[in-house]
Amino acid sequence: MGSEESGENLPAEVSVRFCVEFSTKPGQDVWVSGSNTQLGHFNANSAIKMAYEHPNLWTATVTVPFVKEPLRYKYLESQGNLISWEKGPERILEMELGTLENTFLLKDSFRLHPMPEHEIFASSAFRNVVFRRDERKSLAITRAEESSAYYKAMVLGKDAVLLRLNVFAGRVKATDEVCIVGSLDELGGNNQAKAVPLSDSRAPFWTLTIPLHPNRMSFTYRMIIREKSDQKNVIVVEEGEERSFALTEVEQLILSKCSKPPIVFAGSSINFRYARNWKGSGISVPVFSLRSKSSLGVGDFVDLQKIVDFCVKGGDFVDLQKIVDFCVKGGYQLLQLLPVHDTTVYNSWRDSYPYSIVSNFALHPQYLNIEAIGDLPGSVKDDLKKEKERLNALTQVDYEEVMAVKTRLLRKIYAVKKSEFLVSREFLDFFKENQSWLVPYALFKLFMEINGTADYERWGDRSSVRVKDMEVLAAPDTFHFDYIGMAYFVQFHLSKQLKEASRYAAVNEVVLKGDLPIGVNRYCTDTWVNPHLFRLHMRAGAPPDYFAENGQNWDFPTYNWDEMAKDNYAWWRSRLSNLSKYFHAYRIDHVLGFFRIWEIPERFTTGISGRFYKSTPITREELSKRGLWDMDRYFSPYVHDGILHQEFGNNAAQVRERFFEPTWGDRLKFKEEYNTERKIADELKLPDSAAASEKKKVEFLKQRLFMLMNNVLLLVDEEVPTEFHPRIGFHNQSTYKELSDEWKRQFNELHEDYFYHRQDELWRKEGMKKLPMLKSASNMLVCAEDLGMIPACVPDVMEETSIIGLRVQRMPSDNSEFSDPAEYPYATVATLSSHDTTTFRGWWEEELDPNQKERYVKNILKLNKSAPQSCEPWLAEAALISHIECPSIWSIFPIQDVLAMDGKLRRKNASEERINRPENPRHYWRFRLHLDTETIVESDRFMRRCLDMNQKAMRGVAY
Repeated sequence: MGSEESGENLPAEVSVRFCVEFSTKPGQDVWVSGSNTQLGHFNANSAIKMAYEHPNLWTATVTVPFVKEPLRYKYLESQGNLISWEKGPERILEMELGTLENTFLLKDSFRLHPMPEHEIFASSAFRNVVFRRDERKSLAITRAEESSAYYKAMVLGKDAVLLRLNVFAGRVKATDEVCIVGSLDELGGNNQAKAVPLSDSRAPFWTLTIPLHPNRMSFTYRMIIREKSDQKNVIVVEEGEERSFALTEVEQLILSKCSKPPIVFAGSSINFRYARNWKGSGISVPVFSLRSKSSLGVGDFVDLQKIVDFCVKGGDFVDLQKIVDFCVKGGYQLLQLLPVHDTTVYNSWRDSYPYSIVSNFALHPQYLNIEAIGDLPGSVKDDLKKEKERLNALTQVDYEEVMAVKTRLLRKIYAVKKSEFLVSREFLDFFKENQSWLVPYALFKLFMEINGTADYERWGDRSSVRVKDMEVLAAPDTFHFDYIGMAYFVQFHLSKQLKEASRYAAVNEVVLKGDLPIGVNRYCTDTWVNPHLFRLHMRAGAPPDYFAENGQNWDFPTYNWDEMAKDNYAWWRSRLSNLSKYFHAYRIDHVLGFFRIWEIPERFTTGISGRFYKSTPITREELSKRGLWDMDRYFSPYVHDGILHQEFGNNAAQVRERFFEPTWGDRLKFKEEYNTERKIADELKLPDSAAASEKKKVEFLKQRLFMLMNNVLLLVDEEVPTEFHPRIGFHNQSTYKELSDEWKRQFNELHEDYFYHRQDELWRKEGMKKLPMLKSASNMLVCAEDLGMIPACVPDVMEETSIIGLRVQRMPSDNSEFSDPAEYPYATVATLSSHDTTTFRGWWEEELDPNQKERYVKNILKLNKSAPQSCEPWLAEAALISHIECPSIWSIFPIQDVLAMDGKLRRKNASEERINRPENPRHYWRFRLHLDTETIVESDRFMRRCLDMNQKAMRGVAY
């Protein structure tokens, strides 16, 4: 907007002088790059080279167009062809003062270390929730004060300057304020009673703009936090020595050439120095597992409010609000959920799997609270009351019944409300904001209904779709629009209820943490509309680990990252932007997949014969140099009569006749009709009505055949047949055991190099391309599940990007028996268990032997008492306390583990508390709490114990 249009005397451009302190070595150069054309759009090849002005000082002057949007920039250094960006977040220059003068001087220091304080506490989890400030100084008032300070500088004379101090203080209660006290009279003359408050208009960045007299260009100062309503009550005096400000001779010389007082920005790296780290506590619970008096056989978004009250005072979306109450009452600051996206693919219990999403944006209809829609027809009310009694009497979620009942009721409600709903302003606004995903999703649901399958490759002409086709197909005058309108209606109310639960959580200072699934279902809206973004011939999974000794095959397609990069990962950015409408933080599911994913050809059903993508393969030339020449021996299943007899005993001949045929020598090969895992699985599939004994017998046969199918040393690359990947963990296979000693040595070296050395730099680059992109796509706090086979580069990348990791005690990163929470790094989430494991009680009673239990009590809990064989309440409480008191920024526990410390509230049988079994790809996700949230929240003794534990460990305490 030009100056005539705005009515302001705005300069067309401003001069920015970048000054950065950096102790360089001979041959090093320093550069600056930023968010506009003049600064090269953060492209290192287009960065501005800085001049070496003085020992440890580099400068550059750049003229940039005046804009009201903040200018973002960072420094980088180079030595030869090696380029390194400074650590930490982007720096920000706000140009409002450019309306008064056109010269800026930025006084910075090159950052050699990450700034997790900035990146974590500037996130919406803290800025908008934990340390929310509903009442802050108006930005207009702050700008008026800055303008006044500038005119005062002009009065002081030509050599005066205007100083803008910018202090990051991300942990300030709404009732408190940050102040400065310093050696200048304008800063209180070192008298705390006269400390000057900083403006919180841009909090957590607190600012102060003051004129500096030409003779007073240096001073000392310290930051304090005091109570706003009682300015004598100084709560925190920052740690360490006094700070100092001074302009160097070079900087003064630069500024002396200005005709009017220049504006000096200092403080893009100034952090308030707190005496201790802030730590918080949280609860994790799947929405579907919540139980309340208002829910209908499954937790909903309204139930979440009750659990928030639990958190502060000590699943459908209405149930979400109830779980918020839990958090409030128990002294918890965070509520973590599993994914809440729609997973309806099979229209059966298989859709209970919350990570197999059918849309990146659509929410799951099971979480809709029917009553909260409001103004229900009488027939629906009567039906609803009856079904509530029936479904809430069940101990577990009956997914198919819940979906059938809710779908039936919603169709009745929509039939009554559709005419009014489709023209309402509230819906039209929702539709305008979400049309890009809502229409494809509704059409996908329609064609899935018509064709009886989500496999769009069987939809004939509709196996692919174009935008212009969707506009016609979804037109309101089509005969099938009621199917589409119903999808709109359900998604509108789901979004409304989840937003209300999120708002309720934020108002009560409880962070709502979502989950970002690593993949999508093979047959979903996203792969139907954007097939080019996926490697549809491959499947994602995980290598063998704690969760599954044979690896995991999630049956999700992997991503075509090269294609996604062409539009700067727009698919991911929109996905994160949508998630941020509801959540203040999120967990990256399987963050290792952003460095490399365990990729499995679609002909396999298990995860054993996967390989990492992307990776540097082994070439035929490498094998030849090592004297490895028998290629068929290495990559074909190694089977002979001796192996069959070992695996099948007296049934070996029968198995041989049915599944194998001779090849050269004494070797056997699978017959054509059985030469993939999928062919074997299809051939051996039994009807659901088959006897349990028959199912057990066939399962044994199938698993043994799969083992033989994967009895190989090398896997042929799917794209380049002359390149290979080692079959992970081949050391236990007969194909390896029957090698010569020399070949064993060669394959050992290949295996070690491939999995633990040669990929490091490639995987680091991949992680640094994707994770910063994810972070920049929203302002949510980012946590990550970094368990499993962790590449050496992952900890450094996680630290550099300030992403919070995960520590599960029973899965130590070293060779110890249990990890000790007292040794966890700060930037981690500490927990006893997860949705993929047994609960703490289940682990104790089902997985540990007596000696392990004794060592746990003695070495981890540091208790001088005998270990009980069952998990008694005091033991569960002691384990919780050891995590609550640990250094991790967050301690987050499954609600089952918290209930375990109360003998009256916890479930009788610990084995019934498990949520998922990762080794079983067909697991039924149906766990539901045995108590309703109202009963838990009203258990005052238990809630007081939760609150006391958190407060004693200073969890959630600001300072």
